[in-house]
Amino acid sequence: MFQLQFWIFLVITVSLALLSTRKKFTFIDFQIIIMIIAITMSLDMIFCKQLNLYHYVNADYRGWYSFWANFIIAPSLGIIFIKFVPKSLRNIVLYILIWPVLLTALELFILKPANIVIYRGWRPFPYSLIGYILCFIIECIYFESLKKRLK
Repeated sequence: MFQLQFWIFLVITVSLALLSTRKKFTFIDFQIIIMIIAITMSLDMIFCKQLNLYHYVNADYRGWYSFWANFIIAPSLGIIFIKFVPKSLRNIVLYILIWPVLLTALELFILKPANIVIYRGWRPFPYSLIGYILCFIIECIYFESLKKRLK
């Protein structure tokens, strides 16, 4: 089953990620991408495949669409996030709080109505909101540790 909305969303997120990188990708960017893929694939295996709390597009093709969401869309969003992280701790905290709110709103008002993500037992609010906050905190800590170690 081909769902145009999913592929449009994928192209938009990849395009925004490429536009957000003014220079070539750095070694740290690739490390962030690998970390995001590992985390999203692991969480998707638990929440989508094992617990059947949600799936992408259609239950029959959930593995196919999950793969592209976890391998392309999630790292693209992570790169966009990391490229604009502010320098001061106070601004980082605010930044980390804004992103989950925006992504949860994206889920509620675009992805859910367009049937890109179909929820069975998962609720974007509060589960996605909490998950995004935790993931962005981990991503920032990992990013900062990579910057310190690779200087």
